[in-house]
Amino acid sequence: MGIGAIQVLIHASELLTGEGIRRKDGRRVKPQDVGRIPDGALVCRDGKVEWVGPTSKLPAKYARAKKTDLKGLQAVIPGLVDCHNHLIFAGDRSEDFAARCGGATYQEIAARGGGIARTVSETRKATSKELERLATARLRELASHGVRTVEIKSGYGLSLEAEIKILEVIPRLRKKFPHLTLTATFLGAHDFPKERTRAEYLDDLVSRMLPLVAKRKLADACDVFVDEGYYTCEEARRILTRARELGLKIKFHADELANTESATLAAHMGALSADHLLKISDHGVQALAKSQTVAVLLPGTAFYLKASHAPARKLIEAGVAVAIATDFNPGTCVMLSLPSVMTIAALYLGMTGAELLAATTYNAAKALGLEKCKGTLTKGMDADFAVLPYARFEELYYHFAR
Repeated sequence: MGIGAIQVLIHASELLTGEGIRRKDGRRVKPQDVGRIPDGALVCRDGKVEWVGPTSKLPAKYARAKKTDLKGLQAVIPGLVDCHNHLIFAGDRSEDFAARCGGATYQEIAARGGGIARTVSETRKATSKELERLATARLRELASHGVRTVEIKSGYGLSLEAEIKILEVIPRLRKKFPHLTLTATFLGAHDFPKERTRAEYLDDLVSRMLPLVAKRKLADACDVFVDEGYYTCEEARRILTRARELGLKIKFHADELANTESATLAAHMGALSADHLLKISDHGVQALAKSQTVAVLLPGTAFYLKASHAPARKLIEAGVAVAIATDFNPGTCVMLSLPSVMTIAALYLGMTGAELLAATTYNAAKALGLEKCKGTLTKGMDADFAVLPYARFEELYYHFAR
């Protein structure tokens, strides 16, 4: 590739590489680990980071390259990673939200036909083109907040045909957004469809749905909602063992509504991540600390549910790699701003700036199995970066809902 194809940014007010975060594998990070370079410069070639450092030390071989001068006004950070997102669905649950604000519980709303079942009904009715149209607008908004990598879950179909319809939208989104990395997660085990018995649907998941998803390469990972009133640990073990046999990575919705020790199971099974964790036990915390499984916290969801937040400080201090994500979904977190989720995490989870950067870059990439190529602006990594409209990284979560 010729010199003209090189992308060069100069005079960033500051450039955060995240080098120390990578060195520590995202655990117990401190302010010095963010790799803050004042008056920073970045050189990318063929979609990879080639050089990073102070603008004053930009190598002479780049002197003739076309440059983007940020004039000391804007900071550059690794592109944000949203590692838990339910992007593709139809309909809305504003009625459920109003009921919950009036005192109804998540379980009560589900029992009277709301909750996931309502969205399943609307999503099944929607055409593939309609789902793509809705997802396109949402993805555009998500990217406007500095997100460069997104996990997209299925889970609002709960039948072979509807789940496939959702997953087939993702390759079309990849063509529309070539500058983004989109991973696909099969969440057929999000709930149980009303028209099937529990045993019938479990058998269908394992014997028919998973093999077809894997054969058609429609998903990178498989997730299960393990919680009170949903899937048990035993059911999750069966589903995810089969998923892994078929070559899929595994993930857990864990310990959100009640403690089921699903975080412990996630750690023991070597899952990429255990997500939510509002009700995680001390045993679960220690199991995650001894594993490579990332704790993905979703503070926007706790905010929406008026629930007690996940014990971020306990997890971080135990040595767990902690990520945060939007959990954008129609029922419990209708939010596409990852920076706003960072604000909630700073205020109510007690997370520091360095921990927030790690949680939305390297650790979030690790929760998707992408940490070897994403999450930091260091030599050889993917050239995913975000140019902020602020001079300092801390302003990203200081401004709320901007």
